[in-house]
Order: sequence, then structure tokens, then C-alpha cells
Amino acid sequence: MKHEKSIRIIHLLLMFTVLGQLLTEQFMKVPKPGEQFEAFALFLFSIHQLIGFAVMIIAITYLMVVMDNLAHRNRLFPWLDGTLRASLISEAKRDIPGWFKGNLPPPDQAHLIAGTVHGLGLMLATGMGMTGVIIYLGMKHDGSMGAGIHTLREIHELLGTVMWIFVIGHILMAIMHQTKGHRVLQDMFTSSRE
Repeated sequence: MKHEKSIRIIHLLLMFTVLGQLLTEQFMKVPKPGEQFEAFALFLFSIHQLIGFAVMIIAITYLMVVMDNLAHRNRLFPWLDGTLRASLISEAKRDIPGWFKGNLPPPDQAHLIAGTVHGLGLMLATGMGMTGVIIYLGMKHDGSMGAGIHTLREIHELLGTVMWIFVIGHILMAIMHQTKGHRVLQDMFTSSRE
């Protein structure tokens, strides 16, 4: 399935910013009251914060583009429509058992599952961006935070772990599709056929 240029650009921006978030998170250090900070770890924390704002803006923009177009909305969130939800369940029952045997139908035949996975990833990125921005706004300069912000930080970290699982699974599934000759990467990263 070929995608519009705007969707491809937003997808790439979201992909790179989320990867930047995940990578900076591995080496940064969150400030804590009374602790000395390593300059580089604190610098990475600042970069993480800046990229976090970008993730939130891109994810919300992506949601606005998707929700403004019925075809895009139905592709990413088929479970919102009763008929599509029933089709999604049928598609999942038909296709998922085959995955464990190495049988992957072409993306055009499993478009509701693929769309749902992308929609869930978009919601996950939005949730991570929003919780991160709220933490940024609620955390004091010395790293101290109230109980509510601390709880939100725990949720943000959990979402980060889920995002790692999502990204790794997404990459593995794309590689599997490529090895089956489905050309999913070319369809996402090249211009639409006229």
C-alpha cells in the first residue's frame, strides 16, 4: 500500500524522534535533589526533553491529519467502527495463527491488523509525549517532584518500555515482510505511484 507524502513525512519524523527519545533515555540521568550530575548525562536529559516536545507535537499533528480523513482514521483505528471491528477480529483469527508458522499474508490482505498496530503505536507515542511534557512542567529545577508527577513519571517509564517492545516488534515484522517479498519499506519510504 502506497502512502501519501504527508503521511510518509510525519511517519518518518515520528520514527526518528521516538528513536532519539529511546536512545537518549539509555544514557541520560534524571536530576535528583542533592545529587551531583555528570555534565554529559544531564546534557542528554536536556536533549531528551527537547525531543519529547517534538514527539508530542508530531504525534498530535499525525492524529489531526488522521482524524480529519475517514480513510486514514478507518485504517489506523478500525476498531472504532462496528463493521470494521468485526472484520478486524475475523482477520486476526485468520492470520495470527499463521504468524507462528512463518506465514505472513501480504499487507493488503492484512491491512486491518497492520493499521491497528500503527494506530496503537501512534497512541503510545502521543501518551509518552504528553506524560513527558507534564513531567517537564511539574518537575522543579533540582529534580524534585510531587507525588502526582512522580506517579506520572512511573507511567512514562512504563510507556517507554512498551515503546521499546513496539519498535523492536515493528522492525522484526517489517524485516519478515521484506523477506517474503512484500516491499513494505519501499511502500512507506518512496513516492506514491501516479
